[in-house]
Amino acid sequence: MSRRDDIAITPGPGIEIFPSAECMRRLRAGGVGRIAMRGESAPEIRPVNFTLRDGNVIIRTGDGAILAAAKNAEAAGFEIDEIDPLEHTGWSVVVAGKLFELPTDDEHLSLPLRPWASGRKDRFVGITLDRVSGLRIPPGRGNR
Repeated sequence: MSRRDDIAITPGPGIEIFPSAECMRRLRAGGVGRIAMRGESAPEIRPVNFTLRDGNVIIRTGDGAILAAAKNAEAAGFEIDEIDPLEHTGWSVVVAGKLFELPTDDEHLSLPLRPWASGRKDRFVGITLDRVSGLRIPPGRGNR
């Protein structure tokens, strides 16, 4: 069993564990990820675009469940990945942290976070990187 940032990871056959620097490199690339938060009857998972700034994942959102969770400093998960279903390869980086609200100001409005969904999306939320882990199934190692 390997340990990375306090998350125990047991790599199986054909799975490589990312070092912390590789997880951070992939997070710095930004793009689209998934946020997981506590829901009423089950966890809620939503796709969001994001960037990494000052050691936190930053997302742009509107008034709603994500902002409400941030105002309450709730725990959240965040995940990014890339999958090739034909070659059975891929990688993922998973973050566990706390949500927090950020101000709507020129600094945050200038971030590369253009809303995809319609409606007013002028609020910003951060996720601390309390625990970060990543893994990869390289070519030729996946199940076929």
